This record gives sequence, C-alpha cells and structure tokens, in this order.
Amino acid sequence: MSSQNSRLGDCPRCGATIHDWHVLVEYETNGRHRYWADCPDCGAVVDPDA
Repeated sequence: MSSQNSRLGDCPRCGATIHDWHVLVEYETNGRHRYWADCPDCGAVVDPDA
C-alpha cells in the first residue's frame, strides 16, 4: 500500500471509514490496486471502493 493510515473508502453496507489497516486482501487488476477489507463497524468483508 502506498502510505500508512490512508483512507481507502467507505463501507458500502454501513458507511464506516475503511483505512489501510483494515485490508485483508490487496490485488491489482488493469493496473489499479483493489482491496477487500474488514469493516470496523459492521464486521463485513467489503470492497471499500464499491
């Protein structure tokens, strides 16, 4: 990941802020970094960029 403590987006289920330390899986597709993260509020595994 590019920098520590960076905000990646919001949980599409509850709106909580997702930061880099919540990331479970990082991958690249079409030259773009994508993430699956653990929501700190609702506990769902989400795409914070969705």
